[in-house]
Amino acid sequence: MVTQYGIKYAVNLITAHFGDLVAKVCECLLRRGPLTLQAIVRSTELTSSQVKNSLLVLIQHNCVQAFILDQTGEHGDGAKQSTQYIALFDNIIQRWRFPKFLTMVSKKLDKQCVELLEGLLQHGRLTLKQMFDRAKSGDDVVQEAFVKLLNAHFIERCPASEPVLTNPTKEEEAARKRAAKSGKILEVQETLEQRVVEAAMPTEALRFLFATETEPTADGGKDKSNSSSVTPGEKRKHDALESEAESGATDEQVVLWRANFDEFIRHLRHK
Repeated sequence: MVTQYGIKYAVNLITAHFGDLVAKVCECLLRRGPLTLQAIVRSTELTSSQVKNSLLVLIQHNCVQAFILDQTGEHGDGAKQSTQYIALFDNIIQRWRFPKFLTMVSKKLDKQCVELLEGLLQHGRLTLKQMFDRAKSGDDVVQEAFVKLLNAHFIERCPASEPVLTNPTKEEEAARKRAAKSGKILEVQETLEQRVVEAAMPTEALRFLFATETEPTADGGKDKSNSSSVTPGEKRKHDALESEAESGATDEQVVLWRANFDEFIRHLRHK
């Protein structure tokens, strides 16, 4: 559970980085938990446009995650869905460690990798093309640095924009209560934030997968012979990518990348 001191510190970080308006929306979510857009507008007394713009900034910088809460009607009257927004406290707190992350990459990799990571930390999420456009070096050099960061798991694909989360069924709740009454040891219940993060996370087959841009062929089609993966199990992972692309779970033309905070924290803990 986040303490009042933790919330205050997180809000101070957001205020310093993004200003008072964005911080007000973030504080509302930190204190009240997941809310719909309309609920945030009512609570903050900001305009709908101000709240939307603030949410866009927070999502872009991995501080808020949108999700769809699927609530099945109690009397079999179908499912009720609503888009809600949750503040990612753990991600917000990592922002003060950004200089440490850059130092770590400078020691383990090279200057080009540091520049690439710095861009991701500054902008939150970028496509590969945006990274190429920002870089001072040639595309080949940038791609080589990108691959190094990806192989080290310092960067990853961004999560799904709006994962669907379902409430536990009555049977699941009853089973949990029976287990508690019988004195069985229960695993620590996941927080809603953890559930949302897990639901949004790409599959392991996709999280660190990189395929080069496909080139048009003479007949106007796409030449896939140029595709490559930087992780083991190429065939299996490309199959997974194609499968999710067909289902609309991902679009190779708009793949967004971000820093992988989990990996940086793992390195710091084992330092």
